[in-house]
Amino acid sequence: MEFVLLLILLLVIVVAMVASRFIDSGNPFPVQKKNSLFSPVERSFMQLLEKAVANDYKVMNRVKLADIMELKNGTSDKTRASTMLKLNTKYLDFVLCDPQDFSVIAVLDLVNNSSKEGHKAVPDWFVNGALDAAGVPYLRMKIKAGYTAADIQAAIAARLGKTVAKPEPMFKGLVKKGPTRPVRSLKPATTGGNTLPVPALSHSQIKAQQTALIQAS
Repeated sequence: MEFVLLLILLLVIVVAMVASRFIDSGNPFPVQKKNSLFSPVERSFMQLLEKAVANDYKVMNRVKLADIMELKNGTSDKTRASTMLKLNTKYLDFVLCDPQDFSVIAVLDLVNNSSKEGHKAVPDWFVNGALDAAGVPYLRMKIKAGYTAADIQAAIAARLGKTVAKPEPMFKGLVKKGPTRPVRSLKPATTGGNTLPVPALSHSQIKAQQTALIQAS
């Protein structure tokens, strides 16, 4: 009898524990605001991206794949359901649009190869295939420090088959290629109104004198 009571008590405890996991806490909105819309990496990259594209493209962030794709006519119901499920669960980091009509120009995703957790460490075959089938250029850029707007601009231009004019190189200083002032000419020596002949100097002697004058200046 005692064994039966103990078994019933144990069963009640188990049922109570399972039921507690399904009991609502009473708060229908158990949420809070995030500190920032973007992560530090996303924010920094987006600022560079906007600078790189300037007024050529409009940058959209975190766009659902279903927002830029639609199914072709004649797609079977089974294929339609499975494809739409995938389209609605895939997100793109950045989408470049035409600033006038917002048509899609290209898609850019950040890649984090240093961790399995992060921005698309492993290429998504469905995203690649869908964008390729729709004729949308797709660019994946590895997350790393030291990117410049010019780097991103060049990568986008290369993916779109465009050329970017390389900026003129900047130099911190000037390289002295020769004397900063003309070399003094050697005046002939005179004695009592008579001009003494000046012996001709060899090439090495002239070079040595020029070097001495440059160092003296």
